[in-house]
Amino acid sequence: MRVYIYGRGLGFKYVKRCLLEQVEIIAYIDNYAQDKVSGDGISIIKKDELLQDFDFIIITLMKYEVVRSDLLKQGIGRQRIISFFDREDAEKDIFYSVLDSHRWKSELMWKYQQEVEIPRADNAYYEANAKELEERYELPTIIDVDKTIDILIGEEKSLTRFGDGEFEMMFGRNRPRFQVLDKKLGNRLCEALQKSLPNLMIAIADNYGDLSKYTDEAADAIRHYMSPEVRKNHMSLLDMHRCYYDAYLSRPYYIYRDKSFGVIKRKFDHIKEIWSGKDVLIVEGEHTRFGVSNDLMDGATSVVRLLVPDKNAFSKYDAIIEATKKYGYKRLIICVIGPTATILVFDLAKMGYRAIDIGQLDTEYEWFLREAKDKCDVSYKTVSEFIDKEVYEDISEPYKSIYEEQIVEIIK
Repeated sequence: MRVYIYGRGLGFKYVKRCLLEQVEIIAYIDNYAQDKVSGDGISIIKKDELLQDFDFIIITLMKYEVVRSDLLKQGIGRQRIISFFDREDAEKDIFYSVLDSHRWKSELMWKYQQEVEIPRADNAYYEANAKELEERYELPTIIDVDKTIDILIGEEKSLTRFGDGEFEMMFGRNRPRFQVLDKKLGNRLCEALQKSLPNLMIAIADNYGDLSKYTDEAADAIRHYMSPEVRKNHMSLLDMHRCYYDAYLSRPYYIYRDKSFGVIKRKFDHIKEIWSGKDVLIVEGEHTRFGVSNDLMDGATSVVRLLVPDKNAFSKYDAIIEATKKYGYKRLIICVIGPTATILVFDLAKMGYRAIDIGQLDTEYEWFLREAKDKCDVSYKTVSEFIDKEVYEDISEPYKSIYEEQIVEIIK
């Protein structure tokens, strides 16, 4: 049997344990790989280099639906596509000529237990008793998204966000997609989280208690991350007598159970009021292109852009903050540069500037406009889930000219 393996990430280790001895791997399909050959000597190709001389394609991605749909659109028969993490595929006899059925089902059962059942049990107490635990100061108080936005509209305050990436950086664990582990950055994040400034709102993700407003997928992902050890780590840094704000202000679409058009549109319209009628400086990665080709920033009086490296922006921090001060005078500063934005907003707030760490809001807006049911790439923009993208499409006119006119400086 000759197979293609689609994806070389975490899922591949599960697949590899189940492959039968007689199976020949023709090549790995990895659209973002820089190498042409893997460490085991097998070729690495992109999906458009796929040849028809094969028996099966095995998708190793845990989120396999989009890939499978693309392969079907390419004319590949469903009976030749094995989605390893699809439980229904694991029941199809036709695929047992490639994968050991017993091992396959055992791997799926083990994975489900480790990633879903155990985390659900670990978090059940906090979800069921969230209100009481908050009243007893055993969980952090987090002001909801609507009230957070109302404050940003009505008051001249800054907002900085701490998500899982920032917390992991503080504990010396490498999690952010855009930034390698940096001890100095971790120390600065600790400083910003524990400092109290009258003009700065500290936002954290609403992950600690009731998760019923999120989709099952999102809630299970939160539970899987929020292990007993991680929860203990977070509690050691948070002040239970302080009010925080909801960092998911930057994620108004994908993670929520209620995706009805009117509800989501109202969320984005509410956020747009923050910069309505204001002069704005956007500090963003070179390919972030926040608000380009959509109406996210249409309400702003004017927009200028400071471009910084897509990855590891903290290595250029001194240049970034000096340029931000230069171009951000009397402007609302919107920051979209990963964990570096958290520190940048903190430092700017201390100096009297107004800045908001807005995160991946533009990506969420693009997904909303597409009514996306799965996370997807967005042409010519950086999407955190597709950070390894090598080639960025050119921006179409008239958006390209408008975008280029807004750029005041590029920091390499």
